[in-house]
Amino acid sequence: MPEPSRSSGEHGYVGVDMIDTADKTVRTDHDDTATVWPQAGNDAKGGAAMRARRQRPARSDYLTDALTLLQGWTQDGAELRRVLACDDSQHAALTERIKVAADTLRIRPAIRRTDGHTQICLSPGESDGITDGQVTLAARIEDAYKTVVGAS
Repeated sequence: MPEPSRSSGEHGYVGVDMIDTADKTVRTDHDDTATVWPQAGNDAKGGAAMRARRQRPARSDYLTDALTLLQGWTQDGAELRRVLACDDSQHAALTERIKVAADTLRIRPAIRRTDGHTQICLSPGESDGITDGQVTLAARIEDAYKTVVGAS
């Protein structure tokens, strides 16, 4: 009879893995222990490995927390905005670095050059709130800005 595995409180996951030794084609030295990790020779029929994320307690918003660490970025609804002071050559170098990072994250930032400043707006696309991709891109833009301005 299949048995479920124990919870992993250490990682915040609940693991369920069913092992049925009757239909196994290969015996291993750990057939009597269930895990959430795939194993060579664990060909149990009728079982499935599943993982469920535990619920966060009382509305912990990690994206807003992460955004507070990025100085200069403001949140306007679901958009993130930043104005950076840089000259034309720094703007060109910064824009190229942003393009590479944005392509990787599949985000299309709006970048404008106005009065000696670079204005950046990160929109979430179809999401209702800020996304982890926006916050990640904002952090990468900060790093790129420090590199470009520091290099000049």
